[in-house]
Amino acid sequence: MTPEGVVLDSIVISDDTLVQASPSIAFGNGIYLVCWADNRAGFSDIYYARVLPDGSVLDIGFPIHPDSALQLSANVAFDGNNFFVVWTAYENGGFNLCGARIAVNGTVLDSTPIAISIGDVSKFRPGISFDGSNYMVIWDDARLSAPEYDQWAARITPDGIVIDTNGIPIDTSTGNQLNSSITFLNHLYFATWADFGSGNADIYGRRISPFGYVIDTAAVAICTQTGDQEQPFVSCNTERFIIAWKDARLGVANSDIYADFVDSGAVGIEGKIQPISCSKRLLVYSSPNPFTKTVKIRVFSSENRKVYTTLSIYDVCGRLVKHFPVIQFPYYQVIWDGMNEKGDRVSPGVYFCVLRVADKQTTHVLLHVK
Repeated sequence: MTPEGVVLDSIVISDDTLVQASPSIAFGNGIYLVCWADNRAGFSDIYYARVLPDGSVLDIGFPIHPDSALQLSANVAFDGNNFFVVWTAYENGGFNLCGARIAVNGTVLDSTPIAISIGDVSKFRPGISFDGSNYMVIWDDARLSAPEYDQWAARITPDGIVIDTNGIPIDTSTGNQLNSSITFLNHLYFATWADFGSGNADIYGRRISPFGYVIDTAAVAICTQTGDQEQPFVSCNTERFIIAWKDARLGVANSDIYADFVDSGAVGIEGKIQPISCSKRLLVYSSPNPFTKTVKIRVFSSENRKVYTTLSIYDVCGRLVKHFPVIQFPYYQVIWDGMNEKGDRVSPGVYFCVLRVADKQTTHVLLHVK
């Protein structure tokens, strides 16, 4: 897929027998590393394959640590030199957290998996991020209140040494905290999870320092709407975090994907962007893209009745750059000259063209280059 959201191809990474599921991906030194849970041997192991940016798959898929013990929920990050894959493995009567480093050339550097958190009480669904010095792994952990799960974390060096051998308690509130995700930006981590303490699932998060200190004394509420909000995923741009999640505020049968921006002060910014809607009835095209001076933007909507419609361009910080009135459907075309509302030329970079028609919207990425 291009930065503009154009799907270039459908790449078969693994089509072996039985089930391949739950993939995770990271990029580094010109290589994507994809890992997943693979049942081709008759039980679930964590496999991996390398993929080039042009879509060439370099590996047929190899197990990181072939073992008849059940392996699940892989996640991967890159530290500038090597990849680090973490997963859940059933060993010694419980599900424990393991990991292994993989070089860019595909070599598994740890023939014996690194024990991140081992014990009788199960640990599930690890998330991982890298801060420039160390990794931080976060997971569901029932050590304090089984069968309820809390959020625990640990730092790991690029050499595979676990710094926090006893783990760091991130959130041990009443009720389950599940399905965490973590990323790093501006000298701190931000972790998110689904909290079931109120009876329904809500999205909460906390900031964590690279030294393992939990910054927020109380978990930050990201979304506490009616119905269940769960399975969050957090990422970031150069200035703020974005959290996306599955949201059932309109009913489980009508679950949608919602999102919100959060700044480094753990303050929500763009609640108005919810929900993320991807409708085949709304289309945006641009040419040329990337562009240097001007870009032609063409839009389509099958909504022919008169409804509230906007076409707006935002920068990566979510600030409005340019607004165009849309006066004709099903097709409409505008030309953007790279100027903002004040008549100043914008800097080269990534911009988001958002078409909104009534309660639906779609987003198209524009790349402005010198």
